[in-house]
Amino acid sequence: MIIDYGNKTVNVKIVFFGPAMSGKTTSIQWLFSTLDFSDRLTSIENTVGRTMFCDFGTIPIPLGNSWMVNAHIWSATGQDFYRSTREVVLVGTDGIIFVADAQKQLLEDNLQSWNELLSMLSEEDTSLPIVICLNKQDLPSAIDEGRFRSYLRLPDSIPIFKSIAKEGSKIMEAFQLIFQDSLRASVLAQVTG
Repeated sequence: MIIDYGNKTVNVKIVFFGPAMSGKTTSIQWLFSTLDFSDRLTSIENTVGRTMFCDFGTIPIPLGNSWMVNAHIWSATGQDFYRSTREVVLVGTDGIIFVADAQKQLLEDNLQSWNELLSMLSEEDTSLPIVICLNKQDLPSAIDEGRFRSYLRLPDSIPIFKSIAKEGSKIMEAFQLIFQDSLRASVLAQVTG
């Protein structure tokens, strides 16, 4: 988090992370569209329309009468070919929304992506707030939260939202929670650091 006292702005970075095709870009597009900031979202895609490097954009959120929080939203591509770009996208992150694919046949993909994220975060000095969107709940092969939590060995302290990104179901709730937790954690780190 960066606080600019001169301009009365707080900058928070939130990254959507997860396996390929889990719904990260769809979630971000829905979020920006719903908040009427679609023109502030940029996607770097390959020739077949898949995210090549990242999606990124800023959502300004008023804080009190004169301060503004700029929520910088990024996605990390899930494709194995672009693995090195994920580490770059995570630099300076204040909070993470892990977008998992709820289809039972993709449990192992979720686990690999989760373990990669944990490995990358272990190099950081602080722990980051994380929420999970267990996405694609509208599909018949969607697994239940208990099995997912058990397979990834997730602690109960990590919130899981059963989402449907293309409909926006639970996307705003996940964003609001990670936004609040990121602000809280970042301010606490600045005060105690």
